[in-house]
Amino acid sequence: MQTNKTKSMVEGALLAAINIILSIIALYMPILGTFATLVWPVPIVILGIRHGLRTSVLSTVVAGIFVAILSGPFQAVTIVVSFGLIGIAMGWALKKNDEPFKVLGIGCAASLLSKIALVFLSMLMIGINPLTQEIEILRESLSMASEFYKSMGMDPQTIKDTIDSFNRSLDMLPLVIPGIFILASIFDSFLTYVVTKAVLSRMGQKLKDFTPFWRWRFPEYTVAFFLFGNLLALLETYWPVGVLRSIGANLSLVFGFVFFVQGFSLLSFYLGKYNAGKAFRLFIAFFVLFNPFFLQILFFAGLFDILFNFRKIY
Repeated sequence: MQTNKTKSMVEGALLAAINIILSIIALYMPILGTFATLVWPVPIVILGIRHGLRTSVLSTVVAGIFVAILSGPFQAVTIVVSFGLIGIAMGWALKKNDEPFKVLGIGCAASLLSKIALVFLSMLMIGINPLTQEIEILRESLSMASEFYKSMGMDPQTIKDTIDSFNRSLDMLPLVIPGIFILASIFDSFLTYVVTKAVLSRMGQKLKDFTPFWRWRFPEYTVAFFLFGNLLALLETYWPVGVLRSIGANLSLVFGFVFFVQGFSLLSFYLGKYNAGKAFRLFIAFFVLFNPFFLQILFFAGLFDILFNFRKIY
Protein backbone atom coordinates (compact mmCIF):
# COMPACT_ATOMS: atom_id res chain seq x y z
CA MET A 1 0.00 0.00 0.00
CA GLN A 2 2.80 2.38 1.00
CA THR A 3 4.71 1.45 -2.16
CA ASN A 4 1.71 2.26 -4.36
CA LYS A 5 1.23 5.59 -2.59
CA THR A 6 4.90 6.48 -3.07
CA LYS A 7 4.74 5.48 -6.74
CA SER A 8 1.66 7.66 -7.20
CA MET A 9 3.41 10.64 -5.60
CA VAL A 10 6.57 10.18 -7.68
CA GLU A 11 4.66 9.82 -10.96
CA GLY A 12 2.46 12.79 -10.03
CA ALA A 13 5.50 14.97 -9.32
CA LEU A 14 7.24 13.86 -12.51
CA LEU A 15 4.23 14.49 -14.75
CA ALA A 16 3.50 17.80 -13.02
CA ALA A 17 7.09 18.81 -13.83
CA ILE A 18 6.49 17.86 -17.46
CA ASN A 19 3.38 20.07 -17.44
CA ILE A 20 5.40 22.98 -16.03
CA ILE A 21 8.01 22.57 -18.77
CA LEU A 22 5.27 22.40 -21.42
CA SER A 23 3.72 25.56 -19.94
CA ILE A 24 7.01 27.47 -20.15
CA ILE A 25 7.50 26.31 -23.75
CA ALA A 26 3.93 27.36 -24.59
CA LEU A 27 4.41 30.82 -23.09
CA TYR A 28 7.91 31.68 -24.32
CA MET A 29 8.60 29.64 -27.48
CA PRO A 30 6.02 30.57 -30.16
CA ILE A 31 6.68 27.75 -32.65
CA LEU A 32 7.21 24.87 -30.20
CA GLY A 33 4.60 26.46 -27.97
CA THR A 34 1.80 25.46 -30.33
CA PHE A 35 2.81 21.81 -30.03
CA ALA A 36 3.25 22.13 -26.27
CA THR A 37 -0.27 23.45 -25.74
CA LEU A 38 -1.74 20.64 -27.82
CA VAL A 39 -0.13 17.90 -25.71
CA TRP A 40 -0.40 19.68 -22.32
CA PRO A 41 -3.43 17.62 -21.14
CA VAL A 42 -1.72 14.28 -21.87
CA PRO A 43 0.28 13.95 -18.60
CA ILE A 44 -2.88 14.84 -16.65
CA VAL A 45 -4.86 12.16 -18.51
CA ILE A 46 -2.18 9.57 -17.81
CA LEU A 47 -2.22 10.43 -14.10
CA GLY A 48 -5.99 10.12 -14.03
CA ILE A 49 -5.85 6.69 -15.65
CA ARG A 50 -3.05 5.30 -13.51
CA HIS A 51 -3.69 6.96 -10.13
CA GLY A 52 -7.20 8.37 -10.15
CA LEU A 53 -9.02 11.69 -10.16
CA ARG A 54 -7.49 13.07 -6.95
CA THR A 55 -3.91 12.73 -8.19
CA SER A 56 -4.68 14.30 -11.58
CA VAL A 57 -6.40 17.29 -9.92
CA LEU A 58 -3.52 17.79 -7.45
CA SER A 59 -0.96 17.59 -10.24
CA THR A 60 -2.86 20.19 -12.25
CA VAL A 61 -3.02 22.53 -9.24
CA VAL A 62 0.69 22.09 -8.52
CA ALA A 63 1.57 22.83 -12.16
CA GLY A 64 -0.67 25.91 -12.03
CA ILE A 65 1.03 27.19 -8.86
CA PHE A 66 4.52 26.86 -10.37
CA VAL A 67 3.41 28.58 -13.58
CA ALA A 68 1.94 31.41 -11.48
CA ILE A 69 5.27 31.81 -9.66
CA LEU A 70 7.25 31.80 -12.91
CA SER A 71 4.94 33.73 -15.24
CA GLY A 72 2.15 35.32 -13.22
CA PRO A 73 -1.37 34.33 -12.13
CA PHE A 74 -3.13 35.16 -15.39
CA GLN A 75 -0.85 32.89 -17.44
CA ALA A 76 -1.34 30.13 -14.86
CA VAL A 77 -5.13 30.44 -14.97
CA THR A 78 -5.04 30.51 -18.78
CA ILE A 79 -2.98 27.32 -19.03
CA VAL A 80 -4.82 25.39 -16.31
CA VAL A 81 -8.32 26.35 -17.45
CA SER A 82 -7.55 25.85 -21.13
CA PHE A 83 -5.98 22.41 -20.85
CA GLY A 84 -6.25 21.13 -17.29
CA LEU A 85 -10.00 20.54 -17.33
CA ILE A 86 -9.93 18.39 -20.47
CA GLY A 87 -7.05 16.33 -19.04
CA ILE A 88 -8.85 15.74 -15.73
CA ALA A 89 -12.16 14.88 -17.44
CA MET A 90 -10.69 12.46 -19.99
CA GLY A 91 -8.49 10.80 -17.37
CA TRP A 92 -11.56 10.25 -15.17
CA ALA A 93 -13.55 8.78 -18.07
CA LEU A 94 -10.71 6.48 -19.14
CA LYS A 95 -10.21 5.34 -15.56
CA LYS A 96 -13.82 4.13 -15.66
CA ASN A 97 -13.00 2.21 -18.86
CA ASP A 98 -15.56 4.14 -20.92
CA GLU A 99 -15.82 3.56 -24.64
CA PRO A 100 -13.58 5.79 -26.83
CA PHE A 101 -16.40 7.84 -28.32
CA LYS A 102 -17.89 8.46 -24.88
CA VAL A 103 -14.47 9.60 -23.66
CA LEU A 104 -14.27 11.85 -26.72
CA GLY A 105 -17.67 13.35 -25.88
CA ILE A 106 -16.68 14.01 -22.27
CA GLY A 107 -13.42 15.57 -23.47
CA CYS A 108 -15.30 17.76 -25.96
CA ALA A 109 -17.67 19.00 -23.25
CA ALA A 110 -14.76 19.76 -20.91
CA SER A 111 -12.79 21.53 -23.64
CA LEU A 112 -15.81 23.59 -24.70
CA LEU A 113 -16.51 24.58 -21.09
CA SER A 114 -12.87 25.60 -20.62
CA LYS A 115 -12.92 27.80 -23.72
CA ILE A 116 -16.08 29.59 -22.59
CA ALA A 117 -14.67 29.99 -19.08
CA LEU A 118 -11.40 31.37 -20.45
CA VAL A 119 -13.21 34.10 -22.41
CA PHE A 120 -15.12 35.23 -19.31
CA LEU A 121 -12.02 35.03 -17.11
CA SER A 122 -10.08 37.16 -19.60
CA MET A 123 -12.81 39.78 -19.56
CA LEU A 124 -12.95 39.67 -15.75
CA MET A 125 -9.21 39.69 -15.02
CA ILE A 126 -7.79 42.00 -17.70
CA GLY A 127 -10.93 43.62 -19.13
CA ILE A 128 -10.30 42.38 -22.68
CA ASN A 129 -12.52 40.21 -24.86
CA PRO A 130 -9.94 37.97 -26.59
CA LEU A 131 -12.35 37.15 -29.42
CA THR A 132 -12.99 40.73 -30.53
CA GLN A 133 -9.30 41.49 -30.03
CA GLU A 134 -8.28 38.68 -32.39
CA ILE A 135 -10.76 39.89 -35.02
CA GLU A 136 -9.36 43.42 -34.79
CA ILE A 137 -5.82 42.06 -35.19
CA LEU A 138 -6.95 40.21 -38.32
CA ARG A 139 -8.47 43.42 -39.72
CA GLU A 140 -5.23 45.30 -39.09
CA SER A 141 -3.33 42.50 -40.84
CA LEU A 142 -5.60 42.84 -43.87
CA SER A 143 -4.96 46.58 -43.98
CA MET A 144 -1.19 45.99 -43.85
CA ALA A 145 -1.44 43.32 -46.55
CA SER A 146 -3.40 45.72 -48.74
CA GLU A 147 -0.72 48.41 -48.44
CA PHE A 148 2.01 45.86 -49.14
CA TYR A 149 0.40 44.58 -52.35
CA LYS A 150 -0.24 48.14 -53.52
CA SER A 151 3.46 48.89 -53.09
CA MET A 152 4.20 45.79 -55.19
CA GLY A 153 2.25 47.31 -58.08
CA MET A 154 -0.76 44.97 -58.08
CA ASP A 155 -4.08 46.10 -59.56
CA PRO A 156 -5.83 48.28 -56.91
CA GLN A 157 -9.29 47.00 -57.87
CA THR A 158 -8.21 43.38 -57.47
CA ILE A 159 -6.73 44.18 -54.07
CA LYS A 160 -9.91 46.00 -53.02
CA ASP A 161 -12.16 43.12 -54.09
CA THR A 162 -10.00 40.57 -52.25
CA ILE A 163 -9.81 42.64 -49.05
CA ASP A 164 -13.58 43.28 -49.16
CA SER A 165 -14.16 39.53 -49.45
CA PHE A 166 -11.98 38.84 -46.41
CA ASN A 167 -13.69 41.63 -44.46
CA ARG A 168 -17.10 40.08 -45.16
CA SER A 169 -15.75 36.80 -43.79
CA LEU A 170 -14.54 38.62 -40.66
CA ASP A 171 -17.99 40.20 -40.27
CA MET A 172 -19.42 36.67 -40.28
CA LEU A 173 -16.83 35.30 -37.87
CA PRO A 174 -18.46 36.49 -34.59
CA LEU A 175 -21.65 34.68 -35.56
CA VAL A 176 -19.95 31.27 -35.88
CA ILE A 177 -17.66 31.44 -32.84
CA PRO A 178 -19.78 28.82 -30.97
CA GLY A 179 -19.41 26.42 -33.91
CA ILE A 180 -15.66 27.09 -34.11
CA PHE A 181 -15.38 26.39 -30.38
CA ILE A 182 -17.23 23.08 -30.80
CA LEU A 183 -15.02 21.96 -33.70
CA ALA A 184 -11.87 23.03 -31.83
CA SER A 185 -13.05 21.06 -28.79
CA ILE A 186 -13.53 17.95 -30.92
CA PHE A 187 -10.02 18.36 -32.31
CA ASP A 188 -8.52 18.92 -28.83
CA SER A 189 -10.10 15.84 -27.30
CA PHE A 190 -9.41 13.59 -30.29
CA LEU A 191 -5.74 14.62 -30.39
CA THR A 192 -5.41 14.18 -26.62
CA TYR A 193 -6.84 10.65 -26.86
CA VAL A 194 -4.57 9.67 -29.75
CA VAL A 195 -1.39 11.02 -28.13
CA THR A 196 -2.29 9.52 -24.74
CA LYS A 197 -2.90 6.14 -26.38
CA ALA A 198 0.49 6.30 -28.11
CA VAL A 199 2.34 7.27 -24.90
CA LEU A 200 0.62 4.61 -22.79
CA SER A 201 1.34 2.01 -25.45
CA ARG A 202 5.06 2.73 -24.97
CA MET A 203 4.52 2.33 -21.22
CA GLY A 204 2.95 -1.10 -21.73
CA GLN A 205 -0.66 -0.05 -21.17
CA LYS A 206 -3.31 -0.27 -23.88
CA LEU A 207 -6.33 1.94 -24.50
CA LYS A 208 -9.32 0.92 -26.58
CA ASP A 209 -9.24 1.77 -30.28
CA PHE A 210 -11.87 3.84 -32.04
CA THR A 211 -14.08 2.07 -34.55
CA PRO A 212 -12.02 1.80 -37.78
CA PHE A 213 -12.38 5.06 -39.71
CA TRP A 214 -13.73 3.34 -42.83
CA ARG A 215 -16.68 2.08 -40.73
CA TRP A 216 -17.70 5.47 -39.36
CA ARG A 217 -21.30 6.43 -40.07
CA PHE A 218 -23.11 9.33 -38.46
CA PRO A 219 -26.83 9.19 -37.58
CA GLU A 220 -29.41 10.43 -40.05
CA TYR A 221 -30.56 13.28 -37.80
CA THR A 222 -27.30 15.11 -38.60
CA VAL A 223 -28.77 15.85 -42.05
CA ALA A 224 -31.94 17.22 -40.42
CA PHE A 225 -29.90 19.55 -38.19
CA PHE A 226 -27.89 20.79 -41.18
CA LEU A 227 -31.03 21.50 -43.21
CA PHE A 228 -32.65 23.15 -40.20
CA GLY A 229 -29.62 25.43 -39.89
CA ASN A 230 -29.92 26.49 -43.52
CA LEU A 231 -33.65 27.07 -43.05
CA LEU A 232 -33.00 29.38 -40.09
CA ALA A 233 -30.49 31.36 -42.14
CA LEU A 234 -33.12 31.81 -44.86
CA LEU A 235 -35.79 32.84 -42.34
CA GLU A 236 -33.51 35.63 -41.14
CA THR A 237 -34.28 37.43 -44.41
CA TYR A 238 -37.99 37.50 -43.58
CA TRP A 239 -37.80 37.67 -39.81
CA PRO A 240 -34.65 39.62 -38.95
CA VAL A 241 -34.35 39.05 -35.20
CA GLY A 242 -30.57 38.54 -35.33
CA VAL A 243 -30.29 35.22 -33.53
CA LEU A 244 -31.70 33.01 -36.31
CA ARG A 245 -28.77 33.68 -38.61
CA SER A 246 -26.27 32.89 -35.87
CA ILE A 247 -27.94 29.61 -34.85
CA GLY A 248 -28.34 28.60 -38.50
CA ALA A 249 -24.73 29.41 -39.36
CA ASN A 250 -23.41 27.39 -36.41
CA LEU A 251 -25.59 24.37 -37.17
CA SER A 252 -24.49 24.47 -40.81
CA LEU A 253 -20.82 24.77 -39.84
CA VAL A 254 -20.78 21.91 -37.32
CA PHE A 255 -22.92 19.45 -39.27
CA GLY A 256 -21.31 20.44 -42.55
CA PHE A 257 -18.02 19.35 -40.99
CA VAL A 258 -19.71 16.04 -40.11
CA PHE A 259 -20.47 15.47 -43.81
CA PHE A 260 -16.83 16.07 -44.74
CA VAL A 261 -15.72 13.49 -42.16
CA GLN A 262 -18.35 11.06 -43.44
CA GLY A 263 -17.18 11.67 -47.00
CA PHE A 264 -13.56 10.89 -46.09
CA SER A 265 -14.73 7.74 -44.29
CA LEU A 266 -16.57 6.69 -47.47
CA LEU A 267 -13.48 7.43 -49.55
CA SER A 268 -11.37 5.38 -47.13
CA PHE A 269 -13.78 2.46 -47.45
CA TYR A 270 -13.58 2.32 -51.25
CA LEU A 271 -9.81 2.83 -51.34
CA GLY A 272 -9.50 -0.13 -48.96
CA LYS A 273 -12.00 -2.18 -50.91
CA TYR A 274 -9.87 -1.89 -54.05
CA ASN A 275 -6.61 -2.48 -52.11
CA ALA A 276 -5.10 0.92 -52.81
CA GLY A 277 -1.59 1.33 -51.40
CA LYS A 278 -0.91 3.56 -48.41
CA ALA A 279 1.03 6.13 -50.44
CA PHE A 280 -1.75 6.30 -53.04
CA ARG A 281 -4.37 6.73 -50.29
CA LEU A 282 -2.43 9.65 -48.80
CA PHE A 283 -2.04 11.22 -52.23
CA ILE A 284 -5.79 10.96 -52.93
CA ALA A 285 -6.67 12.33 -49.48
CA PHE A 286 -4.42 15.38 -49.88
CA PHE A 287 -5.54 15.91 -53.47
CA VAL A 288 -9.19 15.97 -52.44
CA LEU A 289 -8.49 18.07 -49.34
CA PHE A 290 -6.85 20.86 -51.33
CA ASN A 291 -9.12 20.74 -54.38
CA PRO A 292 -12.33 22.74 -53.79
CA PHE A 293 -14.26 20.95 -56.53
CA PHE A 294 -13.55 17.43 -55.27
CA LEU A 295 -13.97 18.59 -51.68
CA GLN A 296 -17.50 19.70 -52.57
CA ILE A 297 -18.18 16.31 -54.17
CA LEU A 298 -16.93 14.63 -51.00
CA PHE A 299 -19.25 16.81 -48.92
CA PHE A 300 -22.34 15.65 -50.82
CA ALA A 301 -21.06 12.06 -50.90
CA GLY A 302 -20.89 12.15 -47.11
CA LEU A 303 -24.36 13.65 -46.84
CA PHE A 304 -25.96 11.04 -49.10
CA ASP A 305 -24.00 8.19 -47.48
CA ILE A 306 -25.61 9.12 -44.17
CA LEU A 307 -29.05 8.98 -45.81
CA PHE A 308 -28.63 5.92 -48.04
CA ASN A 309 -25.76 3.94 -46.46
CA PHE A 310 -23.87 3.18 -49.69
CA ARG A 311 -21.50 0.77 -47.93
CA LYS A 312 -24.27 -1.34 -46.33
CA ILE A 313 -22.02 -2.03 -43.33
CA TYR A 314 -24.69 -1.45 -40.66
